[in-house]
Amino acid sequence: MSAEGLEEPHNFGRIIRAYRELLGILSAQALAMVVSVFVVAIALGGMQLLSLFVNRHLLDDGIALAQGLITYREYLPYLILFVLLTIMPGLLRDVYVFGFVQPRSLLILRTAFKGRMLEKLSRMKYEHLESESSMEIIDKAYRRAENSARHLFPMYVMNLQGFIYGLGILAYVGSIKWWLVPCIVVPTIGEVWYSAKYTKNIYDELEGYWARERAYGTLGSYLRSRSHFNEAKLFGASDYLIGTYGSRLNARNREYEKFYFKHLRTHFAGENITKAAKLINTLLVLFLYLSRQITVGAFVALSSNMLTSVFESLLGVAFVIRFSHYHINFFDYYRKYLNLSEEADCGCDDEPETCDIEFRDVWFRYPGTQRDILKGISFHVKDGEKLSLVGENGQGKSTIVKLLLGLFEPDRGEIVLGGRPLSSYSRKTRTRVFGPVFQDFVKYSISLRENIGIGYLEHMYDTETLEAAAREGRVDEFAYDLPQGYDTILGRDFEGGVDLSGGQWQRVAIARAFMGNKPILLLDEPTSQLDPIAESQLYREFAEMAEGKTAIFITHRLASTMITDRILVIQDGVVTQEGTHRQLMEEGGLYANMFNAQKQWYVKCSRNGSGNKLHVLAGGSRENLEVAQHDPGTGYEKIGPNEPEARSGSGGELAEQSTFS
Repeated sequence: MSAEGLEEPHNFGRIIRAYRELLGILSAQALAMVVSVFVVAIALGGMQLLSLFVNRHLLDDGIALAQGLITYREYLPYLILFVLLTIMPGLLRDVYVFGFVQPRSLLILRTAFKGRMLEKLSRMKYEHLESESSMEIIDKAYRRAENSARHLFPMYVMNLQGFIYGLGILAYVGSIKWWLVPCIVVPTIGEVWYSAKYTKNIYDELEGYWARERAYGTLGSYLRSRSHFNEAKLFGASDYLIGTYGSRLNARNREYEKFYFKHLRTHFAGENITKAAKLINTLLVLFLYLSRQITVGAFVALSSNMLTSVFESLLGVAFVIRFSHYHINFFDYYRKYLNLSEEADCGCDDEPETCDIEFRDVWFRYPGTQRDILKGISFHVKDGEKLSLVGENGQGKSTIVKLLLGLFEPDRGEIVLGGRPLSSYSRKTRTRVFGPVFQDFVKYSISLRENIGIGYLEHMYDTETLEAAAREGRVDEFAYDLPQGYDTILGRDFEGGVDLSGGQWQRVAIARAFMGNKPILLLDEPTSQLDPIAESQLYREFAEMAEGKTAIFITHRLASTMITDRILVIQDGVVTQEGTHRQLMEEGGLYANMFNAQKQWYVKCSRNGSGNKLHVLAGGSRENLEVAQHDPGTGYEKIGPNEPEARSGSGGELAEQSTFS
């Protein structure tokens, strides 16, 4: 879904709808404040007109007072009005509207906008987070809608002042000489027309800058991040990254400069039409004074207004009419964001009677791409079975997990859970059934209790359930060593937070998956950051934790395969091999090649009493001891079984399959 595809034609309906929603949000919280802004804008327009009248009398009557034609008592009201009209506009506009109303409005709108946006995130289809066009909508909704709302209220509403004043000044000069009216109106219309026709609009230009702003903005956020900063400093890459950020920012700025200088002549011409009109109209007013058609007070009041506020007020009204739809356009991103498609959550809340999973001829490609990741894949996982999905990177293993979790929907085919289509279950049910652990699990800067509890929010404060999950993930081994136990804030983002080691964070992510005793575990390379020996040990723990549960292990490293009941090899979006570890090793092919290429990662060495090396393959449920003797003729170690009899069970299979010679 593209941002352009969501555009609507420019019309007053969009403006009215935006103002209705905007003022509706504000009025619900501060109706009196909203009404007061309209009253203040109209009052300021009236004050501006009144000041013209007062300034004229102040000068004319001052001369009359000096000549003894009027008394000081008659002159005093104009002095008082002059003082009031000098002080009040600043108090009302700068102090009240822009000092109080605007910040409070932004606070109300920010709370309303961000609240609705966060609620939307919980319902929005995950696919939008992997679509650049949708990300443009999301980003602009978060960053631009709020600023556009600020323009629409109270800034544009305050232009009512210019509208009231503009009508009044035209009526006043028309009462003096009718031909003064076209002398003001024609240049104003001419400048608006010229600017609209020949001047490139900056708002149109800004629409094309989003990708470039994101390019340097994303890098800038990395430079401000503690985790990214540490790595950049360790690798000595800070200067390089800062230079890259600067070059991206400068490239954007050069584009702005190119735009500015390219249109400088038309900008200069367009902006000077009314400036020339100011001078001409002032000379016309001077002519009227010199020909004794107006008083000196009228001349001073009119000429000062001609040179300052008349054209600015009329152009301000025209500006609102011309540019409001651009701010409406930015504000529309908020609406577009709320209109992004959501997950259908109309399924039943009943949990499946059995936890077997079946993929039936499932096809899938990521939105906006042209390559099918899954190409008619079919397989069945029995209730309580432990299955390994292996294969090289990019073959669709993680995609299978995303489809199971409902982050995406298949383009064709069907996924069945417990004999029923996966889509027939509600989001709530799938949350209760699936316990995922991802390779890029999130480290939340919240308490340890919350970090685990978000795996099943309904039981976050159920101490028994939470501690059971912590025991499964072995978080209990370090939880009580933390300053506040399970209530300790994790991470360094907040004062008093405690950072955990990488292994401890991994335990927290595992406990999160076990929150609520979920019957299906999905382990998507959760140990990819560990060394192979530690990985194989953790997989043995997974096997114990998953006892009696359906479990799918996703990996391209094969430490996990020997603890699962069955292995599927995924290649080019389909299952190309299936069987146990022994069967696949005997069959040869991709699995055997991958295993033979990786087996040395899982071998630890130590010398026995006779000087031989004991090799321990860390995978499997038991250690498999092998003896290696140095062959001086080749320089290689010849490895053979230390015990002639193969062990029974998984350990025996491991002993037989890991004999290298």
